[in-house]
Amino acid sequence: MNRLATLVTRSGIILVLSLIAAIAVYPIVFMALGSFKTSLEYITNPLGWPASFSYIDNYLAMYYRFDILRLVTNTVTYILLAASISLAVSIPASYAFSKLRFPLRNGLRTAMIATLIMPPITFLVPSYVMMAQLRLLDTPLPVVLIWAATSVPGNVFLLSALMRGIPTEVLEAARIDGAGYFQTLGRMVIPLSLPGIVTVLIFNVTGWWNDLLIPLVFLQSQESQTVTVAAALLGSRFGMDFPLVITGLLLASLPPILAYVLLQNYIRRGLVIGALK
Repeated sequence: MNRLATLVTRSGIILVLSLIAAIAVYPIVFMALGSFKTSLEYITNPLGWPASFSYIDNYLAMYYRFDILRLVTNTVTYILLAASISLAVSIPASYAFSKLRFPLRNGLRTAMIATLIMPPITFLVPSYVMMAQLRLLDTPLPVVLIWAATSVPGNVFLLSALMRGIPTEVLEAARIDGAGYFQTLGRMVIPLSLPGIVTVLIFNVTGWWNDLLIPLVFLQSQESQTVTVAAALLGSRFGMDFPLVITGLLLASLPPILAYVLLQNYIRRGLVIGALK
């Protein structure tokens, strides 16, 4: 009887998870199939298979008419700059809040983490006015700085919890051996916190890649647009050419999906390593 109940329970869990997976994967499959269709074929048979997978005019149009390489280069450049600034601030701050003793440590950490509850829209107008006064609109700097600044509290929240699990004895032994602050940080703390660092980096990068609001507000010329902004504007410009719009959405969606698939082991380790220690 117990074996039968276990089998039924396991089968039910597998069925529910399979249904959730199918719902999650279906939009990707739908976009992939639609990208190989002509407009007429999509209108007559939107849910069916394409007549031929050799029809790649939609991908060629994205490459030649919309300069997808320039959009990807812009987005990757902004993300790399924001990630560098964010990690350069988040890692030392997390180490300080978790292992160092200084006045108002808990209060400062609480105040920083409390900013996570603030809606991003609340600082959009002040940031826009400030960047306009500094004549930095339509440059990468506002996007990079806002991305980096808004990611620091979440990074500190996760990394400081992880770094608390680093044995204090290990750090003290490094200090006894003559290691300074930066040597301890670079040779001990960062390697031991690498899964968590990769995890927050993945979350940040995918969030920045999918961000529409900040680049749309601060980047006004086509030469500085990101992939997500171009994909959003694609629907307004070519709304009736559904296969072309679907192709743009598919290309914009693939990098975050691939990042999660290829780096899922780091994500799992980074999320549980602090709890296990």
